[in-house]
Amino acid sequence: MVLNYIKTEWNKLPWMIIFAVILIGPAVSLWIGFGVPTKAGEGLTPWQWYFSISIHKYSLFFLPIVTGIFAALLCRFEHLSGGWKRLFTFPVPRSFIYLSKWIVLILLLLLTQIVFLAGFITIGTFKGLEGLIPWDLFVKSLLSGLAAAFPLGTLLLGVSLFWKSFATPFVLNMLFTVPSIIATGSPRLGIWYPWAQPFLAMMPENHQWAASVDPLVLTVAVMLYISVFAFSTLYWLAKTDW
Repeated sequence: MVLNYIKTEWNKLPWMIIFAVILIGPAVSLWIGFGVPTKAGEGLTPWQWYFSISIHKYSLFFLPIVTGIFAALLCRFEHLSGGWKRLFTFPVPRSFIYLSKWIVLILLLLLTQIVFLAGFITIGTFKGLEGLIPWDLFVKSLLSGLAAAFPLGTLLLGVSLFWKSFATPFVLNMLFTVPSIIATGSPRLGIWYPWAQPFLAMMPENHQWAASVDPLVLTVAVMLYISVFAFSTLYWLAKTDW
């Protein structure tokens, strides 16, 4: 049954906007990463160096912003058409509807990560970066970033369910994204800031920020926030009279 709702949510998405968001975020990040002429850091191959530069702005700014846009778009159809009342009259638990939207959000983030990696490999190849492509580093970083974006995605999906306006959750997300710069300055505190978690999870282990991150604590923080945000939203959905 959940699978049917996932297909429905997938088909309702405004794909022209989705494709634009998926392409623009990674494209700007890669333009920054490859556009600044720099020499590889000590002990790093060109692939590793350009990857760390590219994912810096991508994971710190663009991934959180993209997550918020996807969450808002997933709820936009129901808000515009007044479809929540009709949707919740169906003989299925409201949790199924929420879960289907959450899964689609994760799939969109996964697609964004894949586009970023494909773009990076393509540009790096044309640029003639030397050495073997460290696939293990790239895949680990992108999957870690995806998992670390789960709490933020869960929170923003709940926020998008609360507010009918598309602009409200978008502006709130932007406002909370900016302090990530301060939060990542102290990784031990940044671990507990949802907007900073993707950055701390994606940065290579030899990076100064990642070197101060305890993977176990970050994992606990991610799982804790997912649980808190998801159960809070489900409780609100169950109690709200649409």
